[in-house]
Amino acid sequence: MIKKILYFLLIIMFIFATKVKSSQKADQILQKVDSYRKYTSSFTLNVKISDYKNNKLKDEAEFKGYFVGNEKSLLICTKGKNIGMKVLMKGDNMWVNLMSSKRALRITPMQRLMGQASNGDVAKVSFSQDYSGEILNKQDNLIKLLLKAKRKGATYQRVVLYINRKNYTPVKADFFLLSEKQLKTAYYEKFKIIEGKRVITKIKIQDKIKKDSYTYMEYSNYKKKKTPSKYFNAMYLHNVDVD
Repeated sequence: MIKKILYFLLIIMFIFATKVKSSQKADQILQKVDSYRKYTSSFTLNVKISDYKNNKLKDEAEFKGYFVGNEKSLLICTKGKNIGMKVLMKGDNMWVNLMSSKRALRITPMQRLMGQASNGDVAKVSFSQDYSGEILNKQDNLIKLLLKAKRKGATYQRVVLYINRKNYTPVKADFFLLSEKQLKTAYYEKFKIIEGKRVITKIKIQDKIKKDSYTYMEYSNYKKKKTPSKYFNAMYLHNVDVD
């Protein structure tokens, strides 16, 4: 009887150790994926968002983005109907400041910034900060990861990410609601080498239910730049100008 119990405990320990090892490896893969989303520790870029329906352009806007680490970002609308609007992310907290107001209002990462693109889709550049990974399977060319949110502040609570097995570039990501219903899919369509570093330059976000609705996010003008800490103060947002 004792031998059976010990044998059972050994099996449980083996399964647990295997799962931990797999999880650690998945998280390492996720950090490699993030390297294509994050140019450097502190940088700026331009983001163009184009929203389509029935293959016709519905709306378009451009933003200047400031990013520091994994938890700070600021988007300023430079072209479009919401010109002057600012979206600030600091950790799990997000605010929006409209041109007509001096007060920053609380928002969530899930709220739409424009078209199929949510605030979190544009403001966040790190999967590994918000999610823990688990390898679902490996095929000849792809690795399939299940991402589970580490905390409630994540843009989505569950993501299934498909990764190029050769160079760890993201291929596509399926995003799910708390109800387990799939909301949309992101396709990572274009990359570019800037100063020896390969970065994402174009993402297509497809609505899962409305097949005729999709949004492109195009990234350009990546630059290494230190951004003043005051830019990430919600009380100072109305004073921030594009430099």
